[in-house]
Amino acid sequence: MYDSLKRLLSLFSSRQKRPDPMAANLLGLAAQQQAIFQLTIDPDKAMEPFRYMVCQGVKGNSVVLACRGPNHNCCKIWEKQEFPFRFLLQTHSDKFPRLHKFQGRITEIHGDLKTITVAMPASITVLEQRRNIRLKLHRRHLPSLSVWGVSKSKNESQSRLVEQRLLLELTDQADAVQAVLKNISAGGMRLALPRPLFEEHMEWLEQGCRLLARLSFPGQEPDQEHGYEFIAKVSNSRVPDDADACPEVGVQFLSALGRGHKARWRDVRAEGCLELLKLLQSYQLEYYRDLKKNLIMREDSACGCASEPGARRKAG
Repeated sequence: MYDSLKRLLSLFSSRQKRPDPMAANLLGLAAQQQAIFQLTIDPDKAMEPFRYMVCQGVKGNSVVLACRGPNHNCCKIWEKQEFPFRFLLQTHSDKFPRLHKFQGRITEIHGDLKTITVAMPASITVLEQRRNIRLKLHRRHLPSLSVWGVSKSKNESQSRLVEQRLLLELTDQADAVQAVLKNISAGGMRLALPRPLFEEHMEWLEQGCRLLARLSFPGQEPDQEHGYEFIAKVSNSRVPDDADACPEVGVQFLSALGRGHKARWRDVRAEGCLELLKLLQSYQLEYYRDLKKNLIMREDSACGCASEPGARRKAG
């Protein structure tokens, strides 16, 4: 009777520790897509708190990941320790990749100090991605940017624009736009303004003040552009104590001007601008593919360099 109970408890315990089949399926798909994994070493560490790794495959009840590059080795002390992992995975060809996370135990640091084996996690969580995700744009996607102050009033009910002032106009100035536009989403943007410019227009940039913002993104063809026009408001501002640091202004899009002869202003406060959302998502997918491609190319290059000395010795 005791032996039977012991076997039953042992069976129950082993089933509890067995990974969720869904986790194995997701990691198998990640291996097929050569997904990029983010290993969080220490989120509070100022230098290199993460490692970005390519999924090389699933072996038994574990997944093999590899980071490449001369300055991205793994430490032996990580062996047998648990760390948070995140990865992007496209589970449907017609849908955007979604972020997944799990807590994983590193079971082996390989001899090259760049490859690790991670035990299959008990479960993987799919993170709900913000609809209006904030994106830091790459240089090739920077828009021309113009911002007017259209009312100093902070009264939501005021419909008449009684004053206006040009606050910022950056056309064909990629360096300036890159410095000013910290990030953008379908629902707003964050600007870092030179301190003299901010102080000159400070009364137009207080929280609640109304703005008119125009953005024109480059298209695939030289004469193609994606233009957007928004009524917006200053949602917050931050002025750092450091005199050399730029004040930052958070801008929320309130209404977007439609296109065509019968264009009308549409309220976008709840969901953001759908057209801009689609454009930014296409950029984000492009950045993800670029990152994956660069890491895989770096991995292939490192493998080639590692094999050269042996090949030369054999030839000699």
